[in-house]
Amino acid sequence: MVTEVWNYENNQIVYSPICSSVYEDAPFNYLIDYAFADSDFQTGMGSAELLGLDRAGNRIFWYKYATIFCNTAYNSRIVHLENTKFPAVGPRVQNVSTRAMVSTGDNVLINGFIVTGADPKTVVLRALGPSLSQFGVSGVLADPLLSVYNSSGTLIATNDNWQTDIGATFIEQNGLAPGDPAEAATLQTNLAPGAYTMVVRGNNSTQGVSLAEAYEIFSPGLSSLLTNVSGRGFVGTDDNVLISGFIVGDVGSATVIVRALGPSLGSFGVSDPLSDPVLTIADSKGNVIASNDNWQEDNDAALVQQNGLAPPNALDSALVLHLPAGAYTAIVSGVNGATGNALVEVYHLN
Repeated sequence: MVTEVWNYENNQIVYSPICSSVYEDAPFNYLIDYAFADSDFQTGMGSAELLGLDRAGNRIFWYKYATIFCNTAYNSRIVHLENTKFPAVGPRVQNVSTRAMVSTGDNVLINGFIVTGADPKTVVLRALGPSLSQFGVSGVLADPLLSVYNSSGTLIATNDNWQTDIGATFIEQNGLAPGDPAEAATLQTNLAPGAYTMVVRGNNSTQGVSLAEAYEIFSPGLSSLLTNVSGRGFVGTDDNVLISGFIVGDVGSATVIVRALGPSLGSFGVSDPLSDPVLTIADSKGNVIASNDNWQEDNDAALVQQNGLAPPNALDSALVLHLPAGAYTAIVSGVNGATGNALVEVYHLN
């Protein structure tokens, strides 16, 4: 391997034949400009990326946007990382996902989210199945079917194969294309503030493990947020537990309440509710950071109650968590291997 190093002395310019560049601000501090990354050399559709690394290899910042060939990014100004300031942006919960076994009847996979604020919201919703196999998941749902409902129960969107969605190009350009053409995804623009539900079933009543995801797309000048995310599915044993992932976005830390409801679902007409759920929280490295069986036994049970989020049944679970920005996983299993339908919810406390 041969490495060529170019020095930019006296404002000299060197043109890169690969349409990208790397700047060394200080020893081992780099700004990397990928002017044409993850791209199709036939159509020219792709993305441009800016990446900042410090001497320890930590990612200081990263930004990605759609481009055509090298038309929108081909050169970068040198950025002095030690002088770089980031705005104090309030943290919040965003981008929720839920993984569970999809069967028939009530035993389907359901994701819920609320759009708050005065402005409309744009989201990308996905239902994955076949591509989960590459991550070691067995018994995956072969052909997920995604349906989206508003708060009145009206069906507002449906998709079987993501490439047939009107927003397929946008989904692909933003790096959200599912890994298999049989998987479902839909771009939903201008969602009015309110509650929405995405339901994942198997095409032709097939069964298997699926992952439902909701991605928040940021729109400059609009203040609406994706909040109070939830996921409902059937809790089995071993790998077939209910798994919900959520991201505490932006810069600072956030306080959230995570609940796992089981026995109380029966009063809402849900069949075969999980009799005694156990809630476990893990960080992005898989480390368990909190766990709860019965919500009233948690040290912060009073705070849960003060915020009006006390679960209806003493056997339901709840945790108050003070989390830095990052990705987290909520895992719901049954005490002594019990099975049944459960609901996991994430609430952000302002």
